[in-house]
Amino acid sequence: MAALTVLALLVIAGFVKEISRTPVSARSAALTATTRVASHSPSPRPSPSPSAAAAARQVTDGSSGLSYRLLSRPWQRGCPGVLDTPVFSWTAGEHAVAGPADIGGTVIDWHGNACSGLLQQDFAYSGPADLEPVATAVAAATDPAYYSGLNHDRTLEGSSAMQVSGRPAWLVTFSMTYPDAAAEGLAWTGEEGAVMVVDRGAGATPALFYASVPGNLGRGTITTLIDSLRLAGAGRGD
Repeated sequence: MAALTVLALLVIAGFVKEISRTPVSARSAALTATTRVASHSPSPRPSPSPSAAAAARQVTDGSSGLSYRLLSRPWQRGCPGVLDTPVFSWTAGEHAVAGPADIGGTVIDWHGNACSGLLQQDFAYSGPADLEPVATAVAAATDPAYYSGLNHDRTLEGSSAMQVSGRPAWLVTFSMTYPDAAAEGLAWTGEEGAVMVVDRGAGATPALFYASVPGNLGRGTITTLIDSLRLAGAGRGD
């Protein structure tokens, strides 16, 4: 064992002696290189530009020209295809699952929705003077189209003239209450809804926005969506 210890000490002494012969500059260079390797890290990715970040947080409908806020999770892009009917056709939107609903013994996923498209020809429109009656008719038409499967009471909350990016518009808001919510398996007892019709100028079909949000997906969501509405190419005149 003593012999092995002596041999080890001789090897270490030789190594130290050899290192001592290395010029200081060379040792410094080696140390610097080692330090550089140890501290190297991947270059940070550039942050998205403000315009790109804003675009990622909104829904843009190339058909109607409308854009609006993309809500945070559980909301996701896309208007559910089941909302397309002979009366309504949607070209963009977002949705979130509120929970199950028992409709006549069939359990389905009930969604909160925010969808946009062009006003269908079923609703006669000849200019801004028609905004109020058309918006009122659209809001009434959503009832049998989307809510008939559940026992509900509908209340008109408001009807008012608006502007979207300087263009005349009309907003109708309503609420739904579900008196048999527990029996129908609902995790909510009420739902907020809104319809907005936006005039896009002479000869252009009006833009249509529809939103319906069950209470368990957040109160005030309708206001957030309406406040975020914008119309591309607006302000150019008729």
